[in-house]
Amino acid sequence: MITLLNRLRQGKSESDRASLRSRAFRAGSWTLVVHFLSLALRFVGTIILTRIFAPEAFGVLAVVTSVQLVIVLLTDIGLRQAVIQSPNGAVPSFLHTAFTLQIARGIFIWALSGVFAAGLSLAQTHNWVPSGSAYTDPDLPWYIFVASFLSVIWGFQSMKAVSASRNLNVKPVYLTELFAQFVSQAFVILFGWLTHSLWSYIAGQLISGLVIASLSYFVFAGHRDRIGWNREAARELLRFGRWTFLSSTLSALALNGDRLLLGAWLNPQSLGFYSVAYNLASVPDGVVGKIFGAVSFPVLSEAARNQPERVAEILRRMRWITDGSLLAISGFLFAASPSIVHLLYDARYAPAGWMLQYLSLGLIFSRYTISQQAYLALGRPEYLTALSVAKLISLFSSISLFNFLFGIQGAVLGVAVHMLPSCLLMFYFNGRHNLNSARLEFVVLSAWLVGWLIGEGVSFVF
Repeated sequence: MITLLNRLRQGKSESDRASLRSRAFRAGSWTLVVHFLSLALRFVGTIILTRIFAPEAFGVLAVVTSVQLVIVLLTDIGLRQAVIQSPNGAVPSFLHTAFTLQIARGIFIWALSGVFAAGLSLAQTHNWVPSGSAYTDPDLPWYIFVASFLSVIWGFQSMKAVSASRNLNVKPVYLTELFAQFVSQAFVILFGWLTHSLWSYIAGQLISGLVIASLSYFVFAGHRDRIGWNREAARELLRFGRWTFLSSTLSALALNGDRLLLGAWLNPQSLGFYSVAYNLASVPDGVVGKIFGAVSFPVLSEAARNQPERVAEILRRMRWITDGSLLAISGFLFAASPSIVHLLYDARYAPAGWMLQYLSLGLIFSRYTISQQAYLALGRPEYLTALSVAKLISLFSSISLFNFLFGIQGAVLGVAVHMLPSCLLMFYFNGRHNLNSARLEFVVLSAWLVGWLIGEGVSFVF
């Protein structure tokens, strides 16, 4: 009898493992296809917009986007991650409480943005901002205030979309986002061409948010959203979110501090060059992050709930793909960046070539960030807080020191290598949960050399 029960348990374990693997593969496949289409759409849009707007416009947009992201991350309490990770993530009262907190957070973000915009306007009036910097644009406070209304729109997005991600049903999530991106980008290109005004870009962002929030109520199946409050659910959400809040507060500056600092040191044109280079350099990291971020956290969370001994194995399998891909792309971009910029943009944007070359080195370090999904799945969000502290200190010290020693080229190089201390800290955290792999670390380094050789070949052809 005991033997029979053991066989039944083993059969169930193997069935669960196969189910998780198949759902993860299906989710990853959809993520890859849709994100590729999204990148292609964004790529075409960027090429067109660089013909419509001068480099200075992208410098101002870099500041607007950075301020938005900082304020959003400063108020992040990890609602989405909590719903995906929690055993109560499918309970209606839990979802209603999360929905209520989401709406309140969106309104609070917009109010906070209004305070920042008013402060910036006052600083401009009294000449407290660096002369000639991107912060002197007189319309910048209004850009920030209006663009931040997007947080209010996102606050009313249905929790059904989060539940779909929890269950690895990502197809409708990404198709909705892709449709919204197409509508938004078509609007920006059309009205940008007609008006040559950055307001077309701000309006396009709001339209994208409206499309996503509206469709979330009709596309997804699940419990009907409503305002509600459950004390136990709120306690669990906020308990999980306190570490996420600390981590996001620090990550807000760590992720956007480069553009905030450079915005004060550079004129809008030079910041525009950096923005173009940064956007290109972030594409590979964004692809890998989108694919594995959408898949790895739900997969690792489910494994941590049901088969915790498999978390290390699953993470290593993912890292063979992510590390190899990012290292190869890093080597390729380091060799071919000037040629790529020359091919894609007109001569006004040539300085973005060397900036992209330097920033490509950052992919060597950013490949480790997938481990953070495992930390959340294992219920250790405090690790992310410690990593954010390391990133923040390293970013500001690296940019400032390298800028002082070598000027703007040094500042860009400081951005590229600032993640080194946090990577060393991740090795320590991984060791505590048996997540490290010496074999993986050494073998995948060859991918950078392969990518560099291919990039040299491409540059020679061009």
